[in-house]
Amino acid sequence: MSSVVIECKSIKKTYGVGEYKVEALKSTNLEIYSNKLTLLVGPSGSGKTTLISIIATILTPDEGELILLKQSMNGMSENDKAHFRCNNIGIVFQSLFLIPSLTIAENVTLPLIVGGMDETKAFAKAMKLLDQVHLAHRSHSSPAQLSKGQQQRVAIARAMINDAPIIICDEPTSALDHVSGFEIMEFLHGLSQNTSKAVIVVTHDPRIFSYADRIVPMSDGEITSEETHK
Repeated sequence: MSSVVIECKSIKKTYGVGEYKVEALKSTNLEIYSNKLTLLVGPSGSGKTTLISIIATILTPDEGELILLKQSMNGMSENDKAHFRCNNIGIVFQSLFLIPSLTIAENVTLPLIVGGMDETKAFAKAMKLLDQVHLAHRSHSSPAQLSKGQQQRVAIARAMINDAPIIICDEPTSALDHVSGFEIMEFLHGLSQNTSKAVIVVTHDPRIFSYADRIVPMSDGEITSEETHK
């Protein structure tokens, strides 16, 4: 059963001052649910990246309130937000940020090692996730030895390693061909349906709209119309 895991209440974000002031995100109200794959869609400059950066607690809004998992982020210190993010939010960046000198197993394991988990236990957990994304047989490969689609799956496995209830993916199909992009979306949709996770995908790729449970269109810093539900 779905529940609200993210609440944006009159969230605003502005960059610059005076004549250089840009209202990147106008007053925004949005709820995101568990067990759902939600797409944030819109052209470059629409505000979607700013919105997910706020949801990911990387940016702090100028106004409004962000509530994640029933906990208000307002007034929380940067250290406390970093700790909350580490335990509750998995992020797949558009640039992936895989470490080229590490194997893919080591890349997936890294967040657990940084968190202090025993290396043997961390590696075992990473291997289970790599098996889920059909890459266990490539565990000793470097990122450069994988295709773009395979690298994307490694990044998703890394985002899942801490069992985060919120998964955010920034343009996961933008650099992929049709087949690889659909494979990624099949996996993400299955992840949202088969777990209690809320999966948010930022995209301007209309090929993947059919995978969404909800589509939230954005333009000029605001949600532009009634949300489209699958």
